[in-house]
Amino acid sequence: MNRLQGVNIGLLKSKVVLIVTAIVIVLLLIWWFAWMTPEANKLSTVQQQIAQDNTTVTSLSMELIQLKAEAKLVRHELPYLKMVTAAIPPTEDPPGIVDSLNTLANKTGCDLLSVTPANFPSPSGTAGLSVISVAFSVTGSHKNIFAFLKNFYLMTRLMTISNVSLAPGGTTPNILDVGDNQPYSMSVSATAYTTAA
Repeated sequence: MNRLQGVNIGLLKSKVVLIVTAIVIVLLLIWWFAWMTPEANKLSTVQQQIAQDNTTVTSLSMELIQLKAEAKLVRHELPYLKMVTAAIPPTEDPPGIVDSLNTLANKTGCDLLSVTPANFPSPSGTAGLSVISVAFSVTGSHKNIFAFLKNFYLMTRLMTISNVSLAPGGTTPNILDVGDNQPYSMSVSATAYTTAA
C-alpha cells in the first residue's frame, strides 16, 4: 500500500512538474513574442537612429570646421572689406566725388576749377561693378599739380585716371622758373567705381 501511495505521489509530482514546466514554457513564449520581440525591434530601430545621428554629427562637425575657418578668414579680411566698401560705394554719390577731389585739391594747394561726373553709371564688364566717368580740371604750380597726381590714388573713393592733359598757365610761361612755381592747368578724364547697377 505504501508503495502504491509512493507511485501515486511520484506520478502526481511529475505531473505537477510537467504542468509547471509547460506553464513556464508558455509564459516564456508569451514573454518572447509579446515583449522581447517588439523590444528587440525597438532596439534595432534605435540603433539605426543612432547610426544616422552619428553620420549627421560627423557631417555637422566637418561643416563646423569649415565655418570656423571661414569665420577666421572673414575676421582677417574684414579691414580690407571695409576699405573696399569705402573705396567702391554702393551708390553713385556724385557729390562725394566732387568732395573727394576738392579735398585733395585743397590739401595739395591746387584750385579745382570744374568737376563733371556722369549722371548715370555704366557697366564695367565686371559683374557687380559699374563705372562713372568723371572729367575735371585743376590749376596750380608745377609741384602742386604733381602732388595732386601723386595723392590721387590715396583718396578714400577709388578713381582711376584714363587721360591727363597738362598745359603751362599764365600769359608768359617760363619753364625755367626757379622754385618750381611755374603755373599749370591740368585736365583729367577719370573713372569712379560703384557697386550700384
